[in-house]
Amino acid sequence: MAASTQSRTPATVNGAVWLLGAALALLVTYGHRAAPAAAVALGALVLVATWLSVIDLRIHRLPNPIVGTLAAAVLIWVLGAGLVVGDISRSTTAIAFGMGAVTVFFMANLLGGMGMGDVKYVFPLVTTLGWFGWLAVASAAVATALTGALAATVALAVGRGRKYRLPYGPFMSIGLVAGLLRVAVW
Repeated sequence: MAASTQSRTPATVNGAVWLLGAALALLVTYGHRAAPAAAVALGALVLVATWLSVIDLRIHRLPNPIVGTLAAAVLIWVLGAGLVVGDISRSTTAIAFGMGAVTVFFMANLLGGMGMGDVKYVFPLVTTLGWFGWLAVASAAVATALTGALAATVALAVGRGRKYRLPYGPFMSIGLVAGLLRVAVW
């Protein structure tokens, strides 16, 4: 069954997600202020993640044009940052983290537990986090899993049933922010 283009979430929820996303973008930007260009890029990434979260909550889809553009921008950013700091191996490590996450999510897709939008979306998120190392990636993985599990538990508790498809993009975005804040320089 194709996802409906009608909103599945009330406008107040969408507004709250945008407000929270904007606040978190500012917090991430502030936390990474020691590298101003990176701080602005990371704040923008959080805003795009917020946009994708709102879309996923509304229609249970992560649109390829947005996710693909985001992936290309992150790839350019990570490679460019590696050249600027003179550490291209850091770039290749970040990309390897991203590709590893894609592999894990693709396997989950084959088992029926993950949509292909999530598989594509994980690359730019984990590649960005991979730039900052294992601590950022691990923090994001824990935050994503915990918030997703909590939401699934709530959905079951309110009677959604086991066949309810929970949009996972918002929890992936929460993981991104958690990872970026974990490695922020305060």
